[in-house]
Parts: sequence; structure tokens; C-alpha cells
Amino acid sequence: MFREIGEERTFNGILKQIIENIQKGTLKAGAALPAERVMAEAMGVSRSAVREVLRALELLGIVESVPGGGNYITSDLDNWLIGPLSILFQLNNSYPIQNQQLRAALERECAVLAAKKCTPLDAAELLIILTRLDGSEDEKTRGDLDKELHHKIAKIADNPMLYSVLSAADQLIESSIFGTRDYIMLKNQSVKDVDDQHRRLVHAIINGDAKEAEHCMSEHMQTIEKYMLEMQKER
Repeated sequence: MFREIGEERTFNGILKQIIENIQKGTLKAGAALPAERVMAEAMGVSRSAVREVLRALELLGIVESVPGGGNYITSDLDNWLIGPLSILFQLNNSYPIQNQQLRAALERECAVLAAKKCTPLDAAELLIILTRLDGSEDEKTRGDLDKELHHKIAKIADNPMLYSVLSAADQLIESSIFGTRDYIMLKNQSVKDVDDQHRRLVHAIINGDAKEAEHCMSEHMQTIEKYMLEMQKER
């Protein structure tokens, strides 16, 4: 699994070999890594050097360390990007509109892919969320269902990279989006418009109409951005 490191920098050499083993499938999601001593001997490096790389991978969410139980490749490799991307987005927290524009681009692509891949089971789950959203009068519940609807669409899109970046962006601007919903609630007609956008979006995805799904999601994201801009001006 591991070989002796040549002239390259020790940290990079260890990291490269671990990543290569993950890419080749030698180390699968949830698999235990060899003991630090075994890895160090195989690569001709110190245990502290191996430990440094494992710590870096743990911070990135690729490796999970169990006290007294060794190190493991994360069981959720598809979503490992969420952690580091969340940090990057937090550093850009002073630009909420730019973050929302990134989210809008990702949401549009998710809507297109979801329309192409939606199964009968996916369609039923989307309709259940939509029905609960339409029937709820509690704003917090509606906010949670709104988020659940968008996450379901992203899941249907079946692109782990898109889902990870979108989830990271969502974590950062979640308070802004919920704040926007509170603002929209003050404008009764606007609430109806947003709910109508959700309905048209869901039906476009269920009907496999990728072009209409993209249009509906684009309209929905533009509405969110418009109210975010209004809120900023009133502060």
C-alpha cells in the first residue's frame, strides 16, 4: 500500500500516497488506516511526520481519528468538501450577496440535473415536502421545509461536488436566507409569489422539463437576492 518516499518533501510524499490509495480504492470510505508505526516504516519517515499529515487530513474531514482506536477514512467521502469550503466561505462572510450569487448558480445547475434524473420516488418525496410547506403556517417550520426542499433537489441532482459546495454555501448564508423569509413575510403577496415559485419548480422537475426547472430556479434565486438587497438598504 505504501512505498519509501524519494526526494520529494516528506509531508507531500506521505499525503500523495494516502490520496493515491483513496483514489485507487485501496483505502475505501470507512476503512482503517495502518498503524502510524507501520506507515512510517513503509515510507521511511518518522511517526511524527505521519501524524502531522493525518492531523491535516482530519481537519479537512478526510480522516477520522478514534482515541485508542486508530485512524479511519471518513465514511462520508462524498461530502468531505463541506468542512473546508465552509471555512473559506466564512472568510468571505462580509460579501453575502456574492455568496448568494454563487448559491444561485449552483441551485440552477442542481435544478437542471434533478429534472433529468428525478425518479418516481424522488417525485413523491418532493411533493410531500411541498404539501407540508403549503400547509404550514409556522414560519420556523416553513423555513426548515424550504431548506429541506432545496437539499432534496440537490440530492436528486446526484453530483457530490455540487452538493458539497452548495451545502457549504448554505451553512454560511442560512441566517441571511431565514432573515429574508422573515422580511418576505411582511409582504403578503411576496410570500405567495415565493410559494408559487416552489410549486412551479417542483412540477418542472417532476415532469423532467430541465429548461423550465432552470427558469423557475433562476426566478426564485433572483427573488431572494432582490429582498436581500432591499434588506441591506434599509439597515
